[in-house]
Amino acid sequence: MQKNAGYLALVGHTILVMMPTIALAHHSFAAYDMAKTASAEGTIKEFRWGAPHSSLVLIYKDKRGGEAQMSVVSGSPLMFGKKGFAPKDFKRGDKIKITYHPNVNGQPGGALASLTFSTGRTFSDDEAAKAYRRGE
Repeated sequence: MQKNAGYLALVGHTILVMMPTIALAHHSFAAYDMAKTASAEGTIKEFRWGAPHSSLVLIYKDKRGGEAQMSVVSGSPLMFGKKGFAPKDFKRGDKIKITYHPNVNGQPGGALASLTFSTGRTFSDDEAAKAYRRGE
């Protein structure tokens, strides 16, 4: 019985020590050029609602007029939820316009700044905006 109490105390202490670390952890935006924005429009191929960040695959027309795809990382599901969005709001085939911070490696895609549905409903990514202000 005393061994169990010691074990529980150790586990409890470990959780308390780790909580600030977990709360402060965040995704780095170093892979994206936060000083630049680009825009694209197309259709949603896939939307991944998941932690720590959601993401989408956009089918769009490239500079030559051909069909291309890009992956764009976005905010957490909690952020979407706080702004009134749910997974059902992002359907394959939905027409959208996005503004994003491009990948620093020059590949298509980046970090979402905002997304606008054809209905006019808009999502702005607060995590990317905070990273931009911090200079990440």
